[in-house]
Amino acid sequence: MDIRREDAGIMNVMKTRKVAQVHCQGGCLTECASGCTGCGSCESVCKKGAVRVWEDKIARVDRRLCVGCGMCVKACPRSVISLTPEYEYIEVRCSCHEPAPAARKMCANSCIGCGVCERVCSSGAAHVRDKLAEIDPERCISCGMCAVKCPRGVIHDVNGIFTAEDIPGPLTQTGREAEKLG
Repeated sequence: MDIRREDAGIMNVMKTRKVAQVHCQGGCLTECASGCTGCGSCESVCKKGAVRVWEDKIARVDRRLCVGCGMCVKACPRSVISLTPEYEYIEVRCSCHEPAPAARKMCANSCIGCGVCERVCSSGAAHVRDKLAEIDPERCISCGMCAVKCPRGVIHDVNGIFTAEDIPGPLTQTGREAEKLG
């Protein structure tokens, strides 16, 4: 995607920087076919050290170090990593498309497709498709309302808008991760 802007009457096209995003936040109670396995294949191919598998066996991406090469995307056996525009600050950290009862049994942190994000989104960016929340970056204004209201804590703001589980974590980690470090 290109961002177009006028600069002294001349149209310039700037390429949008992409970064890796992991669509899983852990919490699997049973074998989740859609979640990160913590195998480390993404971490092993990242030459910049931007991808790291944490103690909870979930890969995390340091957006400051990621250059958007896509090697981790190709290496992930479960396809839970994608490249997204750097300006896309609202993330859905789940890739499960199971119905709510099955999703709840598989993972404590799975999206259950409840639609709360859709109802609270003032810009019409949040939608549930195939039982999973999605955020349209073209419409999202990064207000964070979907992250604040998500009952399962699946939607996150990478810049630190407070959500139920992000308090009091630092900007690049969730509260749960901060507790493990502290």
